Amino acid sequence: MIHVLGHLNPDSDAICTAFMTARWLNFRGQEACAWRLGEANRETRFIFAQAGLPVPPLLSHALTDRDVWLVDFTEPTQGPASLSDSNIVGIIDHHRLGGLVTRLPPEVWVKPVGSSSTLLWQLMSDECRGQITASQAILLLGAILSDTVTLRSPTTTDDDRLAVEQLSHMAGIALEDFSAGLLSAKTSIEGMSARDLLNKDSKTFTIHGHKVCVAQLELYALSQAEEVMEALRAEMADYAAQNEMALVVLMLTDINLGNSSLWFAGRELAELPQPVVVEGMLSRKKQMLPWLESHLEPRV
Repeated sequence: MIHVLGHLNPDSDAICTAFMTARWLNFRGQEACAWRLGEANRETRFIFAQAGLPVPPLLSHALTDRDVWLVDFTEPTQGPASLSDSNIVGIIDHHRLGGLVTRLPPEVWVKPVGSSSTLLWQLMSDECRGQITASQAILLLGAILSDTVTLRSPTTTDDDRLAVEQLSHMAGIALEDFSAGLLSAKTSIEGMSARDLLNKDSKTFTIHGHKVCVAQLELYALSQAEEVMEALRAEMADYAAQNEMALVVLMLTDINLGNSSLWFAGRELAELPQPVVVEGMLSRKKQMLPWLESHLEPRV
C-alpha cells in the first residue's frame, strides 16, 4: 500500500492532489490510499462538496517503514515526524526541493507550474484522463484555481490555463460561478480564532540556517483581519517561542489589490517596521521566500 499525502496544515492543492494521485496510482495498478495531515479548510471542503466526494481521512498512524508518495512538498519539516523513517517512493510537486533524503531512488515529478494538480493532470495518459469522472475533474480544477488564485497569481503558467480549460469542460460546471464560490470560501475568516487563522495555511522552512514559519491569509480586503490582529500577533509570538522559531511571518494578502502586508515575530527581522507592505506580492513560493532569502542574514 502506498500512502499518498500532502503537507501539514494542508491547503486545497495538498488534499485534492493527494486524493487524485491515489486514483492515478490505482489506475496504474498500484494500491494507494490518500491521507490528509490536518483539518480541511473551508475552501477545500467547498471543493469536495461541489464534487460530491469525501475528504481523505486524517493520518493517525506512523509512516515508519511504509511506502509513501508525497504531493505538494519536499521540505521534511512540512511532513509528519515519522516521514524520515518511511520509504518515499514518489513525489509530485511544484515547489523548490527541500532537502529530503530517501532510502531508494523515488519516482520524482517536479515542475514550476501553479499547482501540483496541474502537473498530475499532465502526467495522466489519455486513457487515464478518459477514466476521470466529472467529480474528480472538479477536484483537480479546484486545486489549480486555489493555488493560482483563479489564475491571477504570478505563479500561473500556460500549462495551468490549459488545464483549467480542459478540466472545466470535463467537469461540466460554470467556471465563473465555481471560481466565485471558491474565492468566497478561501477568503472567509469569520468565526475563526487567532490560532486557527495562523494555522490555516502555514509552512515551515529552513532559510540560511534559520527555522522560519510563513503563514498566509488571502483576503478580499485587509480590513477583514483588523479586529483579530492583536490576537494574531500574540499567537505568532507564542508560536515562535514554543517551536523555537527564529522567525514567524504572517502574510496578509489582498487578492484584489495584489499586495501583501508582512508581520513578524521572533528574534529575526525585529528591526523592521511593521507591517512591511510589498506591492505585487501574492505568492509565498515565488515572491515571499526570495524576499526572506534577501533579508535574512546567514546563521553563524
